Amino acid sequence: MAGEKVTRILKAKSPFTAEQIADMSDAQGWDWIYANAKPRKEKLTQICFTGFSAAEKAELTEIAKAANLEVVNSVTKGLAFLCIGENAGPAKLKKAEEQGNHILTKEQFFHLLDTGEISR
Repeated sequence: MAGEKVTRILKAKSPFTAEQIADMSDAQGWDWIYANAKPRKEKLTQICFTGFSAAEKAELTEIAKAANLEVVNSVTKGLAFLCIGENAGPAKLKKAEEQGNHILTKEQFFHLLDTGEISR
């Protein structure tokens, strides 16, 4: 017999009758729930590029978007990575450091995309 939580979910979300749910094991109920659950909206990881020429920033932005990263223009609490070029502004660097954001060079950014690892 399915547990209380599984029974509640199945009654609300499934096409099964109360009798069918009562005949299910907990494992069978969870199997149906997971197989039919709507996928959660994937949260994109945010990255900000600073200190690059307009052309280079545009190129990096396209590469980041193709890698399913959300490109933003400012350092926020939700920011995962600040990718810095030669002319990176001190205000963005300071804010990123204070918030504990990962600060990457362009080379480290490409390494991250290639391996999934943050090089030091």
